[in-house]
Amino acid sequence: MVRASLSLVGRCARRSQAGLSLIELSVALVVAGLLSWASFSAYETVSAQQQIEKGRAQAQQLQSILRAFALRNGRLPCPDVSAVANGYESLTAGECSSGSQLGWFPYVSLGLEIPTQELRARYAVFRAANADVSLDADLAVSKERTGDSAGEANYLDVTDLIAALKNASVVPLSTARAYLTGDAGPAGVINCGANAVMPAAYWVVVPLQDRDNDGSRMDPPHTMTSLCAASPSAPLRFASDDVVVAESPAQLAGWLRSNLP
Repeated sequence: MVRASLSLVGRCARRSQAGLSLIELSVALVVAGLLSWASFSAYETVSAQQQIEKGRAQAQQLQSILRAFALRNGRLPCPDVSAVANGYESLTAGECSSGSQLGWFPYVSLGLEIPTQELRARYAVFRAANADVSLDADLAVSKERTGDSAGEANYLDVTDLIAALKNASVVPLSTARAYLTGDAGPAGVINCGANAVMPAAYWVVVPLQDRDNDGSRMDPPHTMTSLCAASPSAPLRFASDDVVVAESPAQLAGWLRSNLP
């Protein structure tokens, strides 16, 4: 009788232990799932941040190279207007083709290796030509604007680009030339049509991922055909992670003056 009772108690204990093991296993699976989800979310966050930092570094590199080009050549680069980006400035007889304001960044012409198609940056330059050279503001063309003669030290140099930038700073804001919209903050809404804020001597847009799944890596307000870019101070958002670098004519003129050879 005692043995039977002990046997019954043992079977009950084993059943109890088996039941507890199943419950514990279920809890463990739930916890593991939560940990896996948290790890994946953290990975996604870290990966996205790494891509943003990479995009910022690339944009800053392009800006530095663009400034150095301007300092050396007395003009800003001409965009690469080819359909798929060949990396070269679109020049005609050695000068920026008329009407070429927007295109790809001209990597090869600026001494860089052209990246893969999905990593190429868009680029726009301010152009407002004037027959009166003292009023000319075509930043993509090297032109004597300060009265120097051929052979003189400052003939066709960066001082002529600074003069063009000064002229550009007083040209009325127009959406037909490179310009910036707001930053969702002090500069107002990010809306190219409703909030054109200031002209841009140039802007460079480095697109990252197509997070909104619209088939284009360029996010609003940026498009392949618009001369508008968001302010560089605009926060990066989930559906709009394009990295922008840009300068107004006055800002670029100030940088060039402070770095004159």
